[in-house]
Amino acid sequence: MKLFSKLLLAFGTLILFSCGNQSGIDPHLSVEEQQEELEINLVGKWKIRPPLTSGLTSKGATPAECSLNEIEFFEDRSYLFVVSVETENNETTTKIYRGVYDILFVESEGEQEVSKIVFMDEEYTRTSTFPETGTVATLDEIVLTETEVSFRLQYGPSTAGFCLTGTSVDLGGDKEPELEPNAPANSNHELIQKEWRLLSVMASLPEGETDEEVICRFFEDDYYDRCFDEATGAFSQDCPQAVTTTLLISGYGTYLFSFYDVSAQLISTDQGVWRWRTDTTAPYTVFDVAEDEDSFAETDQRISIQSLDDANMVLTESVEETNEEGETFTISLQYTFQLASLPFQGHGCGDLSALNN
Repeated sequence: MKLFSKLLLAFGTLILFSCGNQSGIDPHLSVEEQQEELEINLVGKWKIRPPLTSGLTSKGATPAECSLNEIEFFEDRSYLFVVSVETENNETTTKIYRGVYDILFVESEGEQEVSKIVFMDEEYTRTSTFPETGTVATLDEIVLTETEVSFRLQYGPSTAGFCLTGTSVDLGGDKEPELEPNAPANSNHELIQKEWRLLSVMASLPEGETDEEVICRFFEDDYYDRCFDEATGAFSQDCPQAVTTTLLISGYGTYLFSFYDVSAQLISTDQGVWRWRTDTTAPYTVFDVAEDEDSFAETDQRISIQSLDDANMVLTESVEETNEEGETFTISLQYTFQLASLPFQGHGCGDLSALNN
């Protein structure tokens, strides 16, 4: 279940192209300009098609066979790498890897081409030596255009335990359309496309009651989902507790909550999609959120922008609830964020393992 909703509950064919038109890059540009144009083509969200053939072992192996669902490249060389596994009871488990990607360019017949992309962990720093393989994944045999891509994929050691490593698979994908490509500069559409840190969640209760800070219930939900063992009725020992969470909003319709422990290690993520509503008086002031694009109508969950600038964001939401007596009332929620790169303090929510005591 998506995080915006959790808080309320708490309260094809591979297409190959010839070398002559694989990138559409003007060969008269300088080397640096050609590389920049290739990176512009790469940035965005790529939906990956199911493979026609696979070099991976059959379903049911341990760890299971991964399916690459999508890759989202950002201008600052960060990425989202989304994979899923189908379990024996036909349930799907999704895992999102985040970090830094690096690109190896080569020259072919006087033109620059993307030879290899490595997906590294968040601590990666570029050096003069390009990595042979990525810690999360490696792409090579890459054919890239403005709208399509094909490549050979090999998962790296950071995925061990979830994905099979050491084998490769040929894949292709299509670039998703950008949301509102013609939005004005400095509009809310441009400003919102950042990673934000959640600082506070205030719930305004009905009947004139005082506001209540409920952000710890946000972390309780995450801890319970990851750490509670239904078989034993207790929380798993040494299960890390989140002390802060960020919200990444991309220009390709992705939103992602990321939860970090006291050592700033990523421990869980929760992804969904968003889109601007067009039935508002002012543009880019209200947006829908949903689990996937097919569930917007079912969810009908609207988030309003109360304020937004380069470093701060306040979102609001009104929700209809029904109490035990069957009475309907409205809860107003206010989410306060700051830019994720700014200094912060973890939330003092105590020992969440005591929830079942």
